Amino acid sequence: MSATEQIRVSPEVKAALEAEKEPGESYNEALERLIDERVARRRKAIRDGAGLWEGTDAAAKATQIRDEMNDEFGPDL
Repeated sequence: MSATEQIRVSPEVKAALEAEKEPGESYNEALERLIDERVARRRKAIRDGAGLWEGTDAAAKATQIRDEMNDEFGPDL
């Protein structure tokens, strides 16, 4: 993949990115990897949090409130 855009970063950001780069990795590859890792952490956090309401009626209450709001304001809010 060839570079098609340029972005300006501060010297501090460039130094931080340089420190994160793997040997032989381009800046673009490093950024892609870091972004992929962040997205994966977010997805894991969401999955891990999905069980927080287990054993409670909180999910049913949230669904009821959502349905009531949809009835009152419409689903396109």
